[in-house]
Order: sequence, then C-alpha cells, then structure tokens
Amino acid sequence: MSYDPARPETHRSRLIVSLVLTPMLWAVPFALFFGTLYSPDLRGYGWAYVVSLVFSLVIRAATVLAERVLVPYLRLREPERVRRWLPEAAIYMAVSVSASFIAAGIVNQFVVPGFLGSPRAWLISGMFAIAFSILVGGIIYARVFYRAAVARAVALERMRSQLERAELRALRAQVNPHFLFNTLNSIAALIHENPAAAEDVVTRLADVFRHALTASGREHTRLADELDFLRSWLAIEHVRFGDRLRVVEDVEPGLEDVPVPGLLFQPLIENAVLYAVAPRAEGGTITLRVRRDPSGQTITAEVADDGPGFSPGTRPRGNGVGLESVRERLRLGGEPHAFALESAPGQGTRVRITLPLAPAPVARVENAVAPVECGPPLPSEGRA
Repeated sequence: MSYDPARPETHRSRLIVSLVLTPMLWAVPFALFFGTLYSPDLRGYGWAYVVSLVFSLVIRAATVLAERVLVPYLRLREPERVRRWLPEAAIYMAVSVSASFIAAGIVNQFVVPGFLGSPRAWLISGMFAIAFSILVGGIIYARVFYRAAVARAVALERMRSQLERAELRALRAQVNPHFLFNTLNSIAALIHENPAAAEDVVTRLADVFRHALTASGREHTRLADELDFLRSWLAIEHVRFGDRLRVVEDVEPGLEDVPVPGLLFQPLIENAVLYAVAPRAEGGTITLRVRRDPSGQTITAEVADDGPGFSPGTRPRGNGVGLESVRERLRLGGEPHAFALESAPGQGTRVRITLPLAPAPVARVENAVAPVECGPPLPSEGRA
C-alpha cells in the first residue's frame, strides 16, 4: 500500500473543522436566543456567545469521543444486534447531557462566576444542557446514521453490479457451448459426405473460436471485429448449406469502432439459419442491417429473414437459448439497450436491438479472426 502524505493533513483539517469551526457556528443561534432572553444590549450578546461557544466546544468534543470510541466499542461487543440505533442514541444523549454540565462548571469557574450560584442559574444551565444535547447530539447522530445508510446503499449497489456482471458472464457461457455443439454437429455430418469440406470447417472453426475466446473475456468488442467473426461463422454454415444460405449485410459506414456486446449477433444469425434456411429446400435470405439512429446516441441492429415466421404469442420449436441469452443480456444492460421481436406466418422474422453508440472504449483486436483462403466464399449482397 502506497503512503499518501496528503492524507494525514486532510484528516487533521477535518478534525479541526469538526472540533473548532463547527461549534463556533452552532453557538450563534444559541447566543442570539439567550442574548435576546436575558440581555437587551450588544455586550450581553457577546457574553451569551462566549457561554454558548463553551457549551458547543465541550459537547462537540464529547460526541467525537462517543463517535470514535464508545460507539465502535459497542458495535464490537454486539455485532449482531439488530436494533443498534437505540443504545447508540442513548450513548450520544448521555454524553451530551454530561458534557453540558461540565461546560456549565467551566463557565461558572472561568467565564461567568456565579453561573451556577442559584437555583435559577441551575435551571438555566439545565436549559442549556437539554437544548444543546438535543441539537448537537441529534445532529451528530443523524449524520452518523446518514453515513451508515449511504454506506449500506453503496454496498448494495456494488453487490447488484457484481451480480449483474456474473449473470452476463453466465449468459455468455451459455452461448459458447450452444454454438460449439451446433458447429460440431455440422462437422460430423460432413465427415462422410465431404471430407474436404469438413477439414475446411475445422480450420475456420479455429478462427471463429479465436475471436470467441477473446470476446468472452470482455464486456464489449468493436463492431468491425464482431462482423469479421460473423463472416467466418457464416462461412462455416455456407459449407453446410451452399447456395441455400444467402446473406445481405448492410452496415452504415463509420460504425466500425463502435463498441458492442461481444458474441451478441451470432445467436440471432444462428436462429435465422435454423428456422429460415435449414428446414426449406430453397433455403432463405438473412439480412443484417446496422444503422445510426437519428438521435445520434444509439445504433439499431436488425437481423431479418424471409422464413415461414410464426404467429404472435407463440414460440418456434427449440429451446431458445440464443434468443433468450440476447434478451437477458440487453435487459441487464439497462437503458438504452432494447430488444424487439417481430414475426408473422409467411412474412419471416425480424429481431431489432438498440445499443448505446459508445458505452466504453474498446481496443482493436489484431488478427482476432484470421482470413482463410480455402473453401467457397461467403455470398453477400449490399455489403457496405
């Protein structure tokens, strides 16, 4: 742990303010009150301020002692006590009242001789004791209670943030085995039918997983890197489906460095392949569009297909791991992240997601997905 030479000075300054300057301010309203009550001239206000200042200084020193020594000692002795505020409040009140009578003795001895020389003087001293105890002790305990409440709120928010990050990591971990399982199925189907194509898929799979492993360790990745990953993954799928898989990529120029959640688009594309391409002999067309919104604060990415679609309120067959992981990741991201799903029988399916334009800076990933020269090229139309 590094030593910070400014820290002792800061602590000393705060202690001086707490023990000296703050009581000087607290003494003002009491000086005005008692000066008006017992003396009509300015000199009386001066003596009233001196007396009030003595009370403020002594009571403040006593409450600091309670705050730094007595209350922490109570918390160490009874760490599990639920209703701790009651004994703590009693400590502050007892300390404040005791300090008030000590202050009255100091005033009687050094400032105003005879301050406690009559029953009326004792009554006045009692008024000082009660008034200062309620004000000073109440303010101090309210401040302590407020600090404790703020500390609990900060700890709760930190725990909530850690939980959300853990949920995001769990969702990304769901997608990776899901993607690997489907890809290995494709390789297994090609081994006997087309060994050369199977070898090509394995080579491309290594490139894909190079990006997947890199992206899984970060919250965000560059849009350009994510698109490179998608093209390599689609090349694997193209080996399997051939010309039945048609892809249109329409990305607005200038968005290459925009940070996006890693591995967010692949489950959407995979879902479109599963429902719009695989079941149909003629295959299908998948369109990926990314646009900057008119507000300039967000981007919208859309994955659409021309498949059979499904009726509103129903879900297509399958376990839905991919779509649900995307939906949950966006929900955990909070606003302006958004997820929308549109579909109708015979009209295909469209998934639209909204992302902040620049949530966090992301470094360029060099050679995250190395290009592979073997195998058929990925068909695309309208690529920006």
